Amino acid sequence: MIQSETRVVLVNAVVTGKKGEYIRDLTAKDFRVWEDNKQQTIQSFSLESAGDRAASVASRTSYLVLALDYAGMDAGDQIRARQAAAGFIDANTGAGRMLAVAVFDGGFRIVQGFTGNAGRLKDALTGDKSSAASINNTAAGTSASTDLSVRDKFRSLQRLAADLGTVPGRKSLVLLTGNLTVSNEQSALTAAIEAFNKSNVAVYPVDVRDLSFAARFSAENGSTGAGGRGGGGGGGRAPNASRNLRGDADASAAPDPGGASQQVLFALAGGTGGFVIRNAGELPGGLQKIGQEQEEYYVLGYTPPESKEGACHTLRVKVDRSGTTIRARSSYCTGKAQELLTGASAEKTLENRAASAQTGNMAASMQLPFFYVGPSTARVNLAMEIAPDTVKFDHKKDSFHAEINILGVASTSQGDSSGATGARFSDTVTLDFDDIEIQKWKQKPMHYEKEFKIAPGQHKFTVVFSSGGESFGKLEQPLVVEPYTPGQLALSAAAFGKEIHKASDAGAALFEERTPLVIGDTQLTPAGSNIFTKPEQAFCYFELYASSNTGGDIDVRILDGKTGEVKWDGGSMKLNPRADGKSTIPLGMNLPIAPLAPGPYRLEITATDGAGKSVKRLADFEVK
Repeated sequence: MIQSETRVVLVNAVVTGKKGEYIRDLTAKDFRVWEDNKQQTIQSFSLESAGDRAASVASRTSYLVLALDYAGMDAGDQIRARQAAAGFIDANTGAGRMLAVAVFDGGFRIVQGFTGNAGRLKDALTGDKSSAASINNTAAGTSASTDLSVRDKFRSLQRLAADLGTVPGRKSLVLLTGNLTVSNEQSALTAAIEAFNKSNVAVYPVDVRDLSFAARFSAENGSTGAGGRGGGGGGGRAPNASRNLRGDADASAAPDPGGASQQVLFALAGGTGGFVIRNAGELPGGLQKIGQEQEEYYVLGYTPPESKEGACHTLRVKVDRSGTTIRARSSYCTGKAQELLTGASAEKTLENRAASAQTGNMAASMQLPFFYVGPSTARVNLAMEIAPDTVKFDHKKDSFHAEINILGVASTSQGDSSGATGARFSDTVTLDFDDIEIQKWKQKPMHYEKEFKIAPGQHKFTVVFSSGGESFGKLEQPLVVEPYTPGQLALSAAAFGKEIHKASDAGAALFEERTPLVIGDTQLTPAGSNIFTKPEQAFCYFELYASSNTGGDIDVRILDGKTGEVKWDGGSMKLNPRADGKSTIPLGMNLPIAPLAPGPYRLEITATDGAGKSVKRLADFEVK
């Protein structure tokens, strides 16, 4: 990761011998680094090696994303890709190794955030159902619709790279695909490579197609395999008009059995320091080598010359030992340090605004439903809707960039700031759009979700958010969480929503585990507002915590918010204990707002157990 404040560029270099073995006995004197064709002085040096872990100065957790490009595969390729990914997960999860799973199936989704749990990762693979019908691209496709899909795909990869930039050190992306062409979108490919380099992400493209005949043809003509010169002897280069798409000047490293698609794969690998698995026949050995490579690289550091923020520079790395091959990223871009808010000046600014009486100029709304996870802990599912026209964007050429810093604090004191902090979080949301995308984005409020834990009690929750300069907003709301005793009847708060979807279609968070609001195979997206208009659908989700007195009933009514008059009565529904013996029962329903006149209303939920004990939960909403 590049941090302009400390003015240090870190370059990760993978060095292999003639037989593909990793070279671990090099010193700083064996390396040379050029920035923009000017040699730099190496000032820091370390080896990340599983074979010599005790000597590793920069030992840290590794992060790798498995991305399955279903839009570039047929049905057989998809099966092969899932099987290969499952085997990779089994071989590469464990202490110090965090994996995530993403898919591109018309839209890019994280289906499992970073975890070391192999079972959850493989469940994400088998639980994701994608149809191969109508999503096969042709290698020579040049239609406007094909180009739009390609642009969306590479923009998604750019955003993934930006998200990975918050983690220090070298990260990896294993991209399993079957057909990834650029057509008229070479600039999108170049931008994706720059984004990966900026966040220090090595890309390992995998062509899952069975190209055995073409592979044999390449082998007979002297091409190298997965462990070959993926990045060239001096590191890969980003593609430009004067170079081929592989980003590799070495003609002997030019295998292309899959046609135009593999040119793109070699460009991604050569430009970022990864290597290509060229066909299904190379999958077992290639994936094994990718897993091994997560802890087999050198870290070189140097102080770069002065340059403007946002400027990009070429990198070239060489090792002075014959018979070796080196791979490294081909460029880096200067910029502000990509770090969490804690301890940063951005957080101090938000803290000051949280303490002031000013409410800011960014319009937004929020909801704070909570759900019990234990006798002394509840999880709060914060949902916000931020007015898009209040977000400040930086506009450069045809790109728009914004960073929204967010600080949330729950204080146990309702009066002054001297009360204890019951919960606190900080976050940064990065937005990058082109001209077309930003117009679509502005058509509806920006949705934001965050989950945090809190103890029962009376809290005041304050969230402050800013997109730079004087553009900021502040929301405050009481957060009252009643005590909960396991074995006794209880209800969570109610979460309102306007969208539901199949649970398997829901996206996950890359770096955090937000608990989804799921009933059966249906998931609710919590809304950041409790205001509904007539054309909209209105849903609610809540949880019942059953008592030891099994059985019971649940009643739901809608009351007039001013008079308390009953406007709708859903009747009584019998509740049976869960077959798995768990006490938490998720419940949800479609709220009938169509016949309601505009005005304020109150949702009333009453639960009664087998012994006749009852609990009640109220939640206000409005119809316009």
